[in-house]
Amino acid sequence: MTLKNYAPLHPISQDLMLETDKVNQIQLKTLVLVHPGSLFGSADFNLGYCAGRHRDKIREQLLTHTGNLIVIDGFLSDEIDEDFDDAIDTGLVNAYRTAGYYSQLNLATGLRIWGCDAGEEPYSWWCAEGNLPNPVFERQEKAAEFLCGHITSREIEVTGAWATKHGRMGCVNSVADVLQNGLPDAKVNISETALFEEYRTGIDPLFPNVG
Repeated sequence: MTLKNYAPLHPISQDLMLETDKVNQIQLKTLVLVHPGSLFGSADFNLGYCAGRHRDKIREQLLTHTGNLIVIDGFLSDEIDEDFDDAIDTGLVNAYRTAGYYSQLNLATGLRIWGCDAGEEPYSWWCAEGNLPNPVFERQEKAAEFLCGHITSREIEVTGAWATKHGRMGCVNSVADVLQNGLPDAKVNISETALFEEYRTGIDPLFPNVG
């Protein structure tokens, strides 16, 4: 893991971390990135040149996020380029730095785990991050079920590919649904940076003037 372009520890903005009301203790927000590999070939095929702009938005999100970070890989993660992989590493480093500073290190501070929607096993060179004895799960929903027992954040943001506005399908949606059901006291949101299926046929709200 390399310390490249890491975000400064201070100041901490309120959109990245929340403050509890009782003991004025910093509450770290958790960012969950689902199937980052689908942001590459799959996104390029379905979105064309706009795909790169979406990747850049999520890459920037990883570089500036200073709360907990969890990445759920799938079989397309071998398509992730070096710059984006470096951003993931930087996000994980920042997660550990911040949680350590506030004495809030736990199992869900920074994780890179496997949960493929196609049920594929990890390729031989895939590397997990974190302290799990078994970081490989059958699907992303199984990974999310496990995370419900360890995430302590009151706010969770889920991004990645793919998501749907209607919420009836999508790997991002399925992870968010499991987290919300398993952590009813937490606020679970799907990020505006997520790749939505609707972008294939409609106007992209992130880049409405691109055509």
